[in-house]
Amino acid sequence: MVAAGLIAGMVVACGPKDLAPGEAAGSGKTGKASEPATATPAKTPASPAKTPGAPTKTPVPKPSDTAADGVEALTCEQLQNASLEGGGLEGYGVSDAALSGGRWEGADGVVIELQPQCAIGDVTGNSAPDAVGVLKISTGGTGKFYSLVTWRNDDGTAVPAAAAELGDRTPVVSIDIPSAGGLRQVTVVYLTRGDDDPAAVVTLTRTAVYEVSEPAMVELHHSDAPYSP
Repeated sequence: MVAAGLIAGMVVACGPKDLAPGEAAGSGKTGKASEPATATPAKTPASPAKTPGAPTKTPVPKPSDTAADGVEALTCEQLQNASLEGGGLEGYGVSDAALSGGRWEGADGVVIELQPQCAIGDVTGNSAPDAVGVLKISTGGTGKFYSLVTWRNDDGTAVPAAAAELGDRTPVVSIDIPSAGGLRQVTVVYLTRGDDDPAAVVTLTRTAVYEVSEPAMVELHHSDAPYSP
């Protein structure tokens, strides 16, 4: 009898009133209805799996701005104070000279002025973007001689490398260095005249293609069209 009473007391002690929080009566398992609403953490909205195609904002330099070895391209502004020594300009008495603000004056009255037309691109084959510009050379008379000049990119410094004389009173309209094809050629549009026309007039618009063969810029071919103001 004593043993039966002890067993009965133990049954009463484990009755429904002593169930743990969230435990269903008579089941012995946790009831889902009583689980806290925040028991399972929510998924993070900005999951990497949802944004696989997000664009990267890292800037990419243009091919004409930076060479493969990291050398910065020359700029047209640099030519304002670029050297004039070498590069086929010796015939004008230029020695140990440089432009200053786009101009140089020699003791013998020679004046050299940088013209606004300019193009940037690799034309010397050193993988660093060079500069091609135009100089107008006055020798004291009526003549105004124009020369096409390539400045080679020497670790960011503009060094005269090659030149081509365009003639007397032959102003340049434009310079272009095509970026496609890897031809390293220079296309120049300038005003000129026929062989039998007076030097004081302009009758033709010439489009000429050059390549650099230091110290010269060699004309490959040209085409002419009637000049119309």
